[in-house]
Amino acid sequence: MIDYFDELLKQPSLFKDESKLDINFVPNNLLHREKELYVLSQLFLVLITNPNSTSRKILITGKTGVGKTATVKFFGKMIIEAAVKRHIFIKHIHVNCRKERTSYKVLIKIMRTINNNFPKRGYSPQELLEIILEHLNNQELHLLIVLDELSYLINDGGDLIYSLTRINDDSINSKQRVSIIGIVRDITCLSKLDASTMSTLQRNIIDFKNYSKEETFDILKFRAKISLIDNAISDELMNSITELVHNKGDIRYGLNLIWRACKIAERKHLRHINTECIRLGNQDLIPFSPQDILTYLNEQKLIFLLSITRGLKKSGKTQISLAESINIYKIICENLDIDCRSYSQLWNYLQEFKRDNIISVLVQSESFKGRKGLIEIAEFSLIKLEAEIIRILKSKGLSI
Repeated sequence: MIDYFDELLKQPSLFKDESKLDINFVPNNLLHREKELYVLSQLFLVLITNPNSTSRKILITGKTGVGKTATVKFFGKMIIEAAVKRHIFIKHIHVNCRKERTSYKVLIKIMRTINNNFPKRGYSPQELLEIILEHLNNQELHLLIVLDELSYLINDGGDLIYSLTRINDDSINSKQRVSIIGIVRDITCLSKLDASTMSTLQRNIIDFKNYSKEETFDILKFRAKISLIDNAISDELMNSITELVHNKGDIRYGLNLIWRACKIAERKHLRHINTECIRLGNQDLIPFSPQDILTYLNEQKLIFLLSITRGLKKSGKTQISLAESINIYKIICENLDIDCRSYSQLWNYLQEFKRDNIISVLVQSESFKGRKGLIEIAEFSLIKLEAEIIRILKSKGLSI
């Protein structure tokens, strides 16, 4: 048997530490978000100066890839360090609501972060809230909860958001144990909440603007410097990548492009990244927003999305009917020997894809039994999307 790892380990690498290009990596030096970090520090200063006297609710908005999550994670470390230095008990919990899509899953995530031995089942959301609050009171602890991709929790009904923002309402002069930072791409999603909750969240909003071209260059160059060996990539090529990234407005796209280009250069046994590596790397990429979403879709949703993608690709048309997509879906399910979902469930999947901006749907009929829709995927390459879905399905043990 060929030991590919042994062969690869003998080859010189262009990477110094490729984990520094991962989108989840938060550097110790967060460029061009100093203003936002200062504003957050001002808003949460009271948690340090007068612990548990008040509860802060902050909303952060901005497009994909503008540093919202990285900044909040960085701030979480800052406030914990400040609290420890002053012997104040604050715990920071970051919840991805795209992954934990229901109130129950969010609360279990919070509870198991506080107490890792807590059972995953057996409690209602209301019971979990009461247990969390009891634990915070017993431990003299303040909880800073970050609800990232908050819109997914709002789509679930928004009851938990209301409960968290009103967690101490039944007590008079009680200690305030919970503060919240919500992160959304589009503030219009708040319209689905009740008026009082919406008013509470809109009180303190920090809007993250897109990075300028110069800021984008600085960030990408810094990440390349800490992740690649010296002279692995020139400033001229960094400028080219910056142009691509600035047009998309998504830093994460640039990080992934640098990583892919470096991998391509290594496969070609080059000692530095060249223009061809950037071109080939850019060909393979789909935007990070849908790529993030695909990661969290279950097998059935991925198969249905694959059916839509294949139908559009094969027909060469800009739109495909829901009925055509379902026919392709049934064939794929039959080939995989798995049960098909019902029509109403597939319709719900379609609405989820629409909310996630993967597809657009022109509904021709709204009646339940006669619902008809024309589906379109206009934002990115069908070939790339199909390849990515197949790759994820294979990682889940399904070979298409």
